[in-house]
Amino acid sequence: MGKRKDGVMGLFIGITRSGKSTPIKAMIKDPRKAKRVLVWDAKNEYGPSLGLKVIKTLPDLLMTLKSTKSNGRFSYVPTGFSKQEFDNFCRLAHTWNRQKEAIIVIEELAAVTNTGKASGYWGVLVNQSLGLGATLFATVQRGQEVDKSVMNAASYLYVCQHNTDDDARYMAKKLGVELNAIPREPLKFMVWSPSMGNIIEGNVKFKKNCPKFLKTLPAIGEINVDLLFRQ
Repeated sequence: MGKRKDGVMGLFIGITRSGKSTPIKAMIKDPRKAKRVLVWDAKNEYGPSLGLKVIKTLPDLLMTLKSTKSNGRFSYVPTGFSKQEFDNFCRLAHTWNRQKEAIIVIEELAAVTNTGKASGYWGVLVNQSLGLGATLFATVQRGQEVDKSVMNAASYLYVCQHNTDDDARYMAKKLGVELNAIPREPLKFMVWSPSMGNIIEGNVKFKKNCPKFLKTLPAIGEINVDLLFRQ
């Protein structure tokens, strides 16, 4: 297997339509940079628009991953929010990443996990695959929904719009930032890391359906989202 770089885990938090999936899609859209991608695509929104092959059954996913020895880009659309189906998906994702480093995206994580310690093969992904060079991206709508293992393992949090004062206060307290740092409008964001705290604030502007990540902290300018890919 050889020596691999440590993996990266990004956690993307915000209400529906706040823009939390926007940076993930920007980071995986280029097949030259994101060569091995596997998405738990709960809302069926990653497939053709990003050039990912859509797979809808676990047997098909198993056969596809077993036959993909090098590069491949896949979106798995689950039949629902079955925790057993998700556990089997995570088992296949972990095995595929053991073969070769992969980017694994989990949309709507809270629908298939609980707020305790990560369990089953989702726990294996968090606790072992990062050591094997995986890049894990996961989205949730509220910080309170995040299981403890994920919050502790995250390399960074990309925090988007929070509608309620309670949710915003929870995130501010959890991250040790001022309440006004938590975005309250669509497409605004904050990037926080355990080692550096609140490192970027800004907003996303779209031009011809292409997102531009404009930062206001620490300096005016555009964020290169590839920098979130590996730190």
